[in-house]
Amino acid sequence: MANDIVIDCPHCAVRVTAKATAWVGNGEEQAFFLVECPSCHNALFGSSVAYRDEFNNWGWDTAERLWPTPSLADVGPAIPEAARRDIKDAQKCISHGIYSASAVLCGRALERLIKEKAGANMIGKGLAELKNKGVIDERLFSWAEALRKERNIGAHASDEDTTKENAQDIIDFTIAI
Repeated sequence: MANDIVIDCPHCAVRVTAKATAWVGNGEEQAFFLVECPSCHNALFGSSVAYRDEFNNWGWDTAERLWPTPSLADVGPAIPEAARRDIKDAQKCISHGIYSASAVLCGRALERLIKEKAGANMIGKGLAELKNKGVIDERLFSWAEALRKERNIGAHASDEDTTKENAQDIIDFTIAI
């Protein structure tokens, strides 16, 4: 089995191919790896699933980082599938330093939620409707408004930039709402 693992390094903010120094698993299912980032030499721990290529050789899917800081936060089944995909894509963007795209994807996830819960196609109107119906309180409404504004910064030509901290806050809030 090949020892090359493709994994996101949070220190370098890039996807790297690293050599597995240790792995645990039976080689035909999920396995856990310890690798060293070839750029910054920090240790990374992750898991991956084995597959066979067209030549019947074993290989590993792109690994999910479990330490330090998991590459993807847990997005539970209570979130609709399409919104979950948007949030996971937003998490991938933030891990690669693409903060404005992360905000836009969270805005899209919020749009999906509003469409499902309020039947509205516009975030602003949908948020107002959810607040009026008592589905969200004033605090969540304020947070959602802040997310909407940050999403607009990422989605439209603007002199402002989405910071890493704002992008992470937006992801956390989107999961929470």
